[in-house]
Amino acid sequence: MKRLLVIIGLLATASLAACEFGEETIMYEGKERTVSEVEEIIADKLEVENPELDLEIDLYEETED
Repeated sequence: MKRLLVIIGLLATASLAACEFGEETIMYEGKERTVSEVEEIIADKLEVENPELDLEIDLYEETED
């Protein structure tokens, strides 16, 4: 049973690590950043000027249909 829990823990850790390395990066303000980091930065900037809002920003690549 203990061995099974260790294996499950290792698989969960590997899955989380793979997600982190797989995130796309973009250039923003002269630095390469992850998309989620840029989304958070933009939302924070807008919320400072509009404190009544709680914003969530989603960046995505537009595709032509």
